[in-house]
Amino acid sequence: MNIVSEGVFVAPASSANVGPGYDVFAIALEKPTLKLEVVVKEGEGVAVEVVGRYRNEVPEDPLLNSAAKAASHLLKTRNIKKEVRLTVEASIPPRKGLGASGAEAAAAVFALNRLLGLGFSADELVVAAAAAEPGGHLDNVSASIFGGFVICLRDELGSKIISVSPPPDLGLIVVVPDIVKESTASARKALPPMVDMSAHVQVASRVGAAAAAVCKGDVRLLLRSVVIDPLVECLRADAGVYGKGVTRESLLEEKRLLFRRFGVAEVISGAGPSRLLLFDRRENAGEFGRRKVDEALAEVIHRLEKTGAKILETIETNPSPHGVRQIG
Repeated sequence: MNIVSEGVFVAPASSANVGPGYDVFAIALEKPTLKLEVVVKEGEGVAVEVVGRYRNEVPEDPLLNSAAKAASHLLKTRNIKKEVRLTVEASIPPRKGLGASGAEAAAAVFALNRLLGLGFSADELVVAAAAAEPGGHLDNVSASIFGGFVICLRDELGSKIISVSPPPDLGLIVVVPDIVKESTASARKALPPMVDMSAHVQVASRVGAAAAAVCKGDVRLLLRSVVIDPLVECLRADAGVYGKGVTRESLLEEKRLLFRRFGVAEVISGAGPSRLLLFDRRENAGEFGRRKVDEALAEVIHRLEKTGAKILETIETNPSPHGVRQIG
């Protein structure tokens, strides 16, 4: 069958931005995950088959599929001519702000690097995977490759990813509504090319405090730092990216209520529309359904349903310490 190499890989979903950290922060999630089977043969070209729960929502066209685009880019950088067959088990909800396309791209470049012994560093794999993402943004693919909480630095010297273990008491709940988001690319178009100085200062102070909180393992400071994004989330809410009836004012009012009453930080996951609830497990150690975070979750669901949205699923998860791994 002229097979050169083959393997099975799993990549975590991710939640990017994390409040004010637009294109800078992301957290790898223990669940959901995406599985990718890779077969490398003699020949040329990249082919994709999509299976699994969301198979009808993920394109198989190699020019559109994120795993195929990232694989093609990686091979082209080394002028490698191989036939690559990818089978994507689509288990991460697409276009819901959970890094489904980023996980595909991350798994593809990691797999080819491993199977062909290409010797790319993890930072180089991030750049290759990001080539398949709108605007080449690094955050989702970084989290799926490195795991943990990632901070993305991009400057005139290139790209550098800092991966930090999140505070051990950090808990996460993802709320996935049925709100239809056109695409991440369209959500990025809602943002202006320039911002005023006061917004910059607010964002910089919160991003700096959040990074310090993660490094110190201080959950409470992290929640306080990320709960309000004075810029991107507000602008996208105004543009209707998060669904009908979700405005800047209603989003900020909801965030403040959840934080003050329940100690829960609500952020939009990636470009939305999913919500990510961050909480301190030490303060939510009671019986499931009777914790403060459960009350906060009920409030979020109630408010979303009032706008006409339905909840597709809620996922209680943890930050994943692992990025892409080979499992077969």
